[in-house]
Amino acid sequence: METSNMKITNQAKSTLAGKKAHINYGLISGFIVFALVFTIFTIKAPSFLSKTNLVRNLAMPASISAVIAMGMTIVMTGGGIDLSIANIAGLAGLAAAASSAQFDLPFPLMLLTALIIGGLIGAINGGLVAYAGISPFVVTLSVVFLAHGLQYLISLVSVSGTYLMLPRNVSNLGVNPLFQIGICLAVFLILYIFLDHSMYGRFIKAVGMNLNASNFSGIPYRFYTWLTYVICGFCCALTGIMLTANEGLARVGSGESYQIDGFLLPILGKTIFGRFSVQGTIFSALFIYMIINGMFILGVTPEYVKIIKGGLLLGIILVSGIQKVVRGEN
Repeated sequence: METSNMKITNQAKSTLAGKKAHINYGLISGFIVFALVFTIFTIKAPSFLSKTNLVRNLAMPASISAVIAMGMTIVMTGGGIDLSIANIAGLAGLAAAASSAQFDLPFPLMLLTALIIGGLIGAINGGLVAYAGISPFVVTLSVVFLAHGLQYLISLVSVSGTYLMLPRNVSNLGVNPLFQIGICLAVFLILYIFLDHSMYGRFIKAVGMNLNASNFSGIPYRFYTWLTYVICGFCCALTGIMLTANEGLARVGSGESYQIDGFLLPILGKTIFGRFSVQGTIFSALFIYMIINGMFILGVTPEYVKIIKGGLLLGIILVSGIQKVVRGEN
């Protein structure tokens, strides 16, 4: 009888230990901090909760950042990195706008042009990384300079002056919250299903977790590594179009302000959710832009935004490193 009771007790202890092990303290902490910051801004700045502020000043810029960051999330999930995301976005947006002006293209063809450019650059990045075996840092850093130079070349050939004004129908679309937020939600749903509920997503995660084990398991890891960069290229192209349409003009280097976001949001999402995920990236975008928006309302000048983002990125990396040390990971 005592033996059976001891067995039951041990089973109960192991069950409780298993439940504790599955508690995501990062996620709980993330939501608590989010709620706390939201409450503080609501009390300190009554205009923070206005519909105009929440939609146009928070959700819209967060949507643009989230799209490019979701592309980076896919690459990071597969174990890679892409330093060229901002320049791909800038090049795709500028080239699509210049093509539209040159050949009088309607907006759908302008969008298609951007997607082709972004997907092509992503395919080149992925091909050199996956099939040529070149370091992703070296490949994508080279593309940074290449894409930036191409932007200047396009501006000299197709753009009179330093920027190109877009047609009114495109600029009107760019300031429409349904357009910006709608694209972000569509990308989120597609990538969420792709990454978390498809065979392709499972293979990408397997490649990112252990490349050698994936190879021995028969997973075509080179293809899936290549695929992550192609998807990232498409996301960068969409970001370029969203940003260009929102500003109402195309200019050189328009995507560079989103370089930090491309790294910050996936890493923050991983720290909070415990893994790279598009839902973590979306949450991080709302969290970061809530902080930035609230600080603007309270009188913090725009010059401090990059300092805030850089500090957050460094802090998140430090927290992530501490978490790994606590878990005993390399």
